[in-house]
Amino acid sequence: QTEPKKMARPRSILVIDDEDNFLTLVRWYLSQRGFEIQTASSRDEALDVVQERSFDIALLDIKLGTADGLSLLDALIARSPKTKVVMMTAYPTMGTIKQAFEKGATRYLTKPLDLQELSDSLKTL
Repeated sequence: QTEPKKMARPRSILVIDDEDNFLTLVRWYLSQRGFEIQTASSRDEALDVVQERSFDIALLDIKLGTADGLSLLDALIARSPKTKVVMMTAYPTMGTIKQAFEKGATRYLTKPLDLQELSDSLKTL
């Protein structure tokens, strides 16, 4: 007999993207579904946030203004090795997908995101 999965506490998610509208939408949608959401709109802000605390999951855009999300992936994993990182991009290429997984990403999603699919996907991590 399998025991039902219990969410003892909300899963904590750090969403890192340079588009404010996207951050607002994802924060609202996921918090409505029981996730604890924090956002960061730049590489530096994200690194400051993960200095303070760890997260279960990080949603990370590959293009962060002038910053590179793949290099931030390295820094996130170094600072918080147990955080599962989900990469996002509107411009997927085989090269970036391969690099993301080699660097330790758990999943790779293409924008625009289907929010229901995102929520369901995060529940399985």
